[in-house]
Amino acid sequence: MSKRNKIRVALSSFLVLAIVVTCAAVYQSGSKSTPNEKELVKNEENPSDEAMTTEEKPEEESQDANTTQVEGTREVPEEADTQAEAVQEPAEEQNESADASAAENTQPEADTQDASAEVDNQAAAMAPDVNFTESSLMEWPVSGQVVIDYDMEHTVYFPTLNEYKYSPAIAISSEVDTPVASVANGQVVSVEESVETGTTVTVDLGNGYQAVYGQLKDVAFQPEQYVEAGATLGYVNEPTKYYTKEGANLYFELKKDGSPLDPIQYLP
Repeated sequence: MSKRNKIRVALSSFLVLAIVVTCAAVYQSGSKSTPNEKELVKNEENPSDEAMTTEEKPEEESQDANTTQVEGTREVPEEADTQAEAVQEPAEEQNESADASAAENTQPEADTQDASAEVDNQAAAMAPDVNFTESSLMEWPVSGQVVIDYDMEHTVYFPTLNEYKYSPAIAISSEVDTPVASVANGQVVSVEESVETGTTVTVDLGNGYQAVYGQLKDVAFQPEQYVEAGATLGYVNEPTKYYTKEGANLYFELKKDGSPLDPIQYLP
């Protein structure tokens, strides 16, 4: 081998050695890369894992939010119960107040009823004996002449009307303002106005008997009131147009069960 060839072989070996050394150095340098570089490489290699982790966090936060919302919803019935109790309490107070008011209103009514019952009892105790019978006698209501007689069998002449007709009552002549006395104990049934007999008072004498007084004024009694024999019922008034010629008089009628009787038969 010539000297020149030896030099070429030596250079070639040196170049090969240099390349091997360089490659080894590069390999070692790559193996000794820093942890940050490794993590960067890892992150570059697995970007989907980080994305998945990022996506999982909102889901977890959403679940936490839902859990909080559910817990808040569970608390609502408790608040609703509290509100219902708050509404129920005023309602109960109102009911108690209404009951108290009703009791207060009922008490005066009860007192009024008791007072009325007591008055009725006193009136009943003071009421005269109302027991007119066939054998009873009446008092004259006024003193005077009988100008029209009772007659239900024959007609009687009425001067003002200028006609004859049946007469179910008597007309007793009297002066205006003369007191009219009750003929017997009784209870006033009605006080009415009549075209023919003017202010007319009907008194129940008991046992179906009634006394009717007509052409009165200033009547002192009202229906349902009791009147004793001799008490002043009212006063003689001016005659109606049916009795102008007869002059001032008292119209007086006696009935039994609605049928007229002759008053003279029961007067002394």
